[in-house]
Amino acid sequence: MSIRLSQAVTGLFIILLCCVASSALAYETTLTITGQNSSGQQVNVTLTRSELEEMPQTTLTTHLPWVKGQAEFKGVKLTTLLNAYQLKPTKILMSALNDYSASTDWQHITKYEPIIAIEKNNQYLKIRNYGPYWLVFSIDKYPELGKRKYLAKMVWQLETIKAE
Repeated sequence: MSIRLSQAVTGLFIILLCCVASSALAYETTLTITGQNSSGQQVNVTLTRSELEEMPQTTLTTHLPWVKGQAEFKGVKLTTLLNAYQLKPTKILMSALNDYSASTDWQHITKYEPIIAIEKNNQYLKIRNYGPYWLVFSIDKYPELGKRKYLAKMVWQLETIKAE
C-alpha cells in the first residue's frame, strides 16, 4: 500500500512540475507604453518582443560599467518607438520589473539617441541578464553619460514607458 501511495505522490509531483514548467516557458515579457499623443488621444499599447523587432532596428556598440568589455546592443531607438505612436513628451518615466524607475526629458533622448535593447552580442537579453529590454546609451560616443546621474537612466528589465 505504501509503495502505491509513493508512486501516486511521485506521479502527481511530476504532473505538477510539468504544468509549472510549461507555464514558465509560455511567459512572454512585454513593454507597455502610455501617454497622450499629438492628437490628444490616450495611447496605451503593450508590445511583444517580436512586435518591437518589426520596427526599424539600430545597433549600438559601447562599454558599460555592468558589462565586461565592449558590447554590441541591438534594438529600437526610443525616439523611433515614441514617434510611432505620435508621442512627443516633455518627460519620460521608465519603470522596471523590479519596481525601479527613472525619468528623463525629451531633449536628453533626442540628443543621446538611446535604444531599447533587445539583444546583446547577438543574444536576446534575458531577465537575469538585464533584459528582456534595456534602455542603453552609448558611453563611448558620449563620455559624459558615464556619470552616475546619467547611468541611473539606463533602466534594465524595462517594463513600462510613460510619456508625459
